[in-house]
Amino acid sequence: MLFPGLDLDYIGQQFQSTAPAVVAASSHSAPEADDADHSPAMLEKAMLRLLELLAIIEAKGSMSVDLSHHDVDLNELGDYAIHILSDLSAVAGSLNLSSQSQSLEDLTLPMALWIARHQGELRTLEPIVNALARQANTLREPSALAQLYQVAAELQHAASPLLHQDLEKQNPARPWRLLLMNQAIIATRSHQSELIEEAYQLLIEALPEEAQRFFEEGMQQMEALNYPDVVRQLVEKYYNLWNTPKTLH
Repeated sequence: MLFPGLDLDYIGQQFQSTAPAVVAASSHSAPEADDADHSPAMLEKAMLRLLELLAIIEAKGSMSVDLSHHDVDLNELGDYAIHILSDLSAVAGSLNLSSQSQSLEDLTLPMALWIARHQGELRTLEPIVNALARQANTLREPSALAQLYQVAAELQHAASPLLHQDLEKQNPARPWRLLLMNQAIIATRSHQSELIEEAYQLLIEALPEEAQRFFEEGMQQMEALNYPDVVRQLVEKYYNLWNTPKTLH
């Protein structure tokens, strides 16, 4: 099972095994005065405090926590957590700590799942989608990819309604598009007909302008890789649907 025992303790342990190296490396170069509040050391402290607040929310069974008479909800705190992990990942990358950079960005995936599983919404998708794609690239077994498909589906359902509106149609790198495309690719690689049909229908409904090219590329993959016949037939069915010339009657 992917992310077994997923909880805030797991996220905290993973964070504390990675962040200190970034903080230590950054201490050799003094930050700009304007950036003091966003230094790696401050980001590390903020993340640890944030995990404590999320634990309070979890224990109370409430969606919000009172911070100095300001009611802060899970959506705000969750988005802040994703941003801290992404910012620290960027800092690690700038310090040539590629392993720590990837690990910190990868943590946005279990963090996002925790938020989703506590009925929160995801407002920032880019680092989460990057982590999802990396996870997919490490998996080969169809059964594991089927589990990852369910993870992608959870992310998609938990995404903010504003992201569902897909207002940046002209940007091919927009995270919402990449999430749906990756979900369809993961479904294909899972070899499970139900997941493939579900993902393809979602892709067609949400990104109809992408469908023809997606299925053309899918057919090329069927030729290049040894996919089971049932998968080939499904991809061919959708390819034919979207590549049949339309005639007027």
